[in-house]
Amino acid sequence: MNAAVDTASLTTFLSVAEQSSFTKAASDLRVAQPTVTARIKKLERDLACDLFNRTGALIRLTTAGQRFRRYAHKIVKLSQLAEETVLEATAPGGALTVGADSGLTSYRLVPIVEYLYRRHPELALEIRPLEDDPWSRIGDSDVDCAFFIDVCESSSKAESTLLCPEPLVVVAGRDGPIGPEPVPTARLAKQPLLCAHRGSGYQRLFERTLGDACDTRIRALTFGSIDAVKHALTAGLGISLLPRLSVARELAEGRLVEVPWTAPFQVFTQVAWHREIRTDPRFSVLLDAAARATAEQVADAGPQPAHRSAF
Repeated sequence: MNAAVDTASLTTFLSVAEQSSFTKAASDLRVAQPTVTARIKKLERDLACDLFNRTGALIRLTTAGQRFRRYAHKIVKLSQLAEETVLEATAPGGALTVGADSGLTSYRLVPIVEYLYRRHPELALEIRPLEDDPWSRIGDSDVDCAFFIDVCESSSKAESTLLCPEPLVVVAGRDGPIGPEPVPTARLAKQPLLCAHRGSGYQRLFERTLGDACDTRIRALTFGSIDAVKHALTAGLGISLLPRLSVARELAEGRLVEVPWTAPFQVFTQVAWHREIRTDPRFSVLLDAAARATAEQVADAGPQPAHRSAF
């Protein structure tokens, strides 16, 4: 590196990487496009390497750019924290970047955001989808904290806490091929699986459980969102393991039916965060809101039905 890298260049780099476009990054940062281009060119000169592959309008990170991205996130975040510390900001304010599992965004996170909005309207949140390992996203400083569903475990990359057990249910269309009797796991494994993201914790566990029960190759169709999965289920395309909360309305209205099978594992809605933000007053407000809003949801839901699996 030939010179010190300024945070404005790093912020510009991160915006281009996220938007895959110089034009969109300029709009996002509210600067002229030539300014974005100049900052990226200077950054590449300082680092003596190309950070982006440019093929026409297509902008993609190079291998060096991908490695640099995780450190750029950390530098920008630490710079923001240092500035806030110097200014001795005591009131919650500014924006927190929150990653969220697709199964939680609509069904657990919206009540948390509503709780925050009514009590701390000055606190802004930027919510990003989680499609892969949340611990890695936090370790790479891509998000400040992450809400996700998984088994209870810890990581050296971040701190975490459990918010509540998350009941799961296997569902199918009302005209699906599976009847009301307990379903052996081996039979379940022969059905086409529908999921939002195969990287989610409970989906990986589900596929592993089914794979262990038979020699059949697991077939999985990925739709990108739970809403899309539910549409596919009503069309009779297969079965899916989903948080019960996310299909409660469809089950009550009879548009989906519950398959009598219980997962041999327990998962929890949980939140993990960077150790650096634990003392940030904004995060303290968010964590308190998450605990309170989730507790209210669980209390309103009441006891959940249970089934036994026929293994």
